[in-house]
Amino acid sequence: MALDKELAKRLVADVGVATPPWFLAHSGRERLPKGFPFPAIVKPVTEGSSKGVVPKSVVENEAEARAVARELVERYKQPALIEGYLPGREFTVGLLGERTPRVLPPMEIVFLDKRNKRPVYAFEHKQDWSKELRYDTPAKVDARLGRELARAAVASFHALGCRDVARVDLRLDAEGRVNFVELNPLPGLSPGWSDLCLIAASANLDYRALIGRILAPAIRRFRANAAGARTAR
Repeated sequence: MALDKELAKRLVADVGVATPPWFLAHSGRERLPKGFPFPAIVKPVTEGSSKGVVPKSVVENEAEARAVARELVERYKQPALIEGYLPGREFTVGLLGERTPRVLPPMEIVFLDKRNKRPVYAFEHKQDWSKELRYDTPAKVDARLGRELARAAVASFHALGCRDVARVDLRLDAEGRVNFVELNPLPGLSPGWSDLCLIAASANLDYRALIGRILAPAIRRFRANAAGARTAR
């Protein structure tokens, strides 16, 4: 469910988490709903690691949106998601656990080029460190925003049926409200590189401890299931 960005948005919206307006383009030739907001961003609906997200993914009008959507549909053989562009700060939040997951401190992706009025966290940024951004771990947020980020992350975690680990991408709209972008239920775990590892380090969780926290609930379930099977025999 989380891999399908359009389905994920529907599910988190149903539990009251804000997410920008969207339209699913199956061919790129469809007309957008009247009044659809611009600027917008266009991305493949079922890719990860920002694949297909490049600077020209941000579009200013319907003609540009349909052109980019057609390119993505042809290249990735899947529909393209067109959603309202969120101009505010961008965060990612890691969670560890099951029914009451631990919310790790938020990371902020800070865009450094102030000349770029429509920055996006693009595929190239995730493949190599870039002079265009930095990661603030933990993010510099006040108590209210910290609570809103945590609340949206936990609600999204539960809405999508996650357990053990997830990382939720959130961004602020023009009014400063927290919006859901997407959720990664299998976030990268490259030591000293992947977002979740950097977030964990800022919470005084070294790599071994992070992996232990991810595995612990699964080990408990395994042992409980094994005990239940022995009892049944």
